[in-house]
Amino acid sequence: MNNLLITNNKEQRTKNRRKKTEDGQSLVEILIALAIFSLTTTAAFQLFFGGQSLSIDNRNVALATDYGWEGMEALRNIRSRNWEELTDGAHSLVFQNNEWMFASSSTSESQDIFTRTVTIGTGISEDIKIATTTVTWQGDQGRLQSVVLVEQLTNWEDLAYSSCKIEQLSGNWALPVSLGSGDIGAGNSGTDVVVRLPYVYVSGTASTASKHDIFVFDVSDPNAPILKKSLDIGAGGINSIFVKGNYLYAASVNDNKELIIFDISDPVNMSEVGSYNLSGSADGKGVIIFSNTVALGRSEAASYELAFINVSNPASPTFISQTATGGDVNDFAVRDTRLFLVSEESDEDVWVFDISNSLAPVLLSTYDITGITEDLSIFFNEKKGATLLVGNEQNEIVSIGATTTAQMYVRDRVLFGGDVNDITCVGGDLAFLATADSNKEFLVVNLADPDNLVEYASLNYPALATGIDFADNKVFMSVRSNDALRIITSSP
Repeated sequence: MNNLLITNNKEQRTKNRRKKTEDGQSLVEILIALAIFSLTTTAAFQLFFGGQSLSIDNRNVALATDYGWEGMEALRNIRSRNWEELTDGAHSLVFQNNEWMFASSSTSESQDIFTRTVTIGTGISEDIKIATTTVTWQGDQGRLQSVVLVEQLTNWEDLAYSSCKIEQLSGNWALPVSLGSGDIGAGNSGTDVVVRLPYVYVSGTASTASKHDIFVFDVSDPNAPILKKSLDIGAGGINSIFVKGNYLYAASVNDNKELIIFDISDPVNMSEVGSYNLSGSADGKGVIIFSNTVALGRSEAASYELAFINVSNPASPTFISQTATGGDVNDFAVRDTRLFLVSEESDEDVWVFDISNSLAPVLLSTYDITGITEDLSIFFNEKKGATLLVGNEQNEIVSIGATTTAQMYVRDRVLFGGDVNDITCVGGDLAFLATADSNKEFLVVNLADPDNLVEYASLNYPALATGIDFADNKVFMSVRSNDALRIITSSP
């Protein structure tokens, strides 16, 4: 009996110890579970609020970037209005009287939590400005954050008719690619193009007098140009255009107004403001303006193929003088106090005028390119000395040394497969050509050595190219079809 009781007591004590142990284990497990729950909850809260902070930061970056781009667009508008306003230093911006300008009293402005400063610095020449827009704000835990945008601004006003455009090329221009195109309507053909971003002006001739002749495209999206405005000048059409300031000058086929002037201060509301009727019925072929004087080229049917016209009052141009060249005058280039033009007169291809007094141009000299050449285009380049690039109907581009205009000479001449209708060049190294070559309407030529011009790249289009211009690492080309505007850039 006693043995039985002892045994039972031992069993009871064992059970009690086991129970206590189990109870202890349960308490530990609960404490561990609570600890895990606490850690998990803390991590979850950290993830949630950390995610909220990241989301806010991303939103602030997006808002700051928009604010920065608004500042950059304001600088472009100031550039287009008056280059001289882009003075070096830090500035703040103000929008008043429906236009952007620099505020005189501060170097930054604020919107909500953001502070914006724009800084202007001179680039590699006086015609290049480096624009920087900086937007700063206080982020989470007082951290200073910023977005910085940088863009090169170019004084197109001066560079448009001088030497090769001073811009940085980017990408691979050995492999050019097509972007968008612009249609000017059935029965129309593109004849010339001038770019003043974000707008591009295209001229044309049409199958009937009732069709439009001058067109304005918004190329903010170069993949999808938008036609914003077009005008009909009456009979004829337009062969060539040139832009300076708030005016576009056109060489017209219209017998009653070989020179036409358009006000483009508001491009989408472009309007004709003046014109001039030269004697005879010869077409206007080429046009350029220097100071307040227009040089207008005409076809050889005219008694005088070159006319100088005073346009100090665009609404009422007045005649200055005229010169007979013996052949169509198709294109011009201006550099400093010299006007260069090309004529289809085979014995006097390049003509040079002193335009120190813009109201009294004086013929200095002419130059005959050896052989029978009927010249269509000219551009000025300063690579390894002053050089003229001349394109002709004999499928050539000719490099002419012109440091001393009285002693010009051929540096190189290269034969291609079609007329060289227009030329532009960039940075002194690459020339872009609009040609009538049925396989290479767009042609790139390496100008690194003016004594050895080398074909660099090309693109084929369904219609011959007539005009060409360059801006923002893009080529804008007119072609002889209703799909008249073509936009080209480099491959990445």
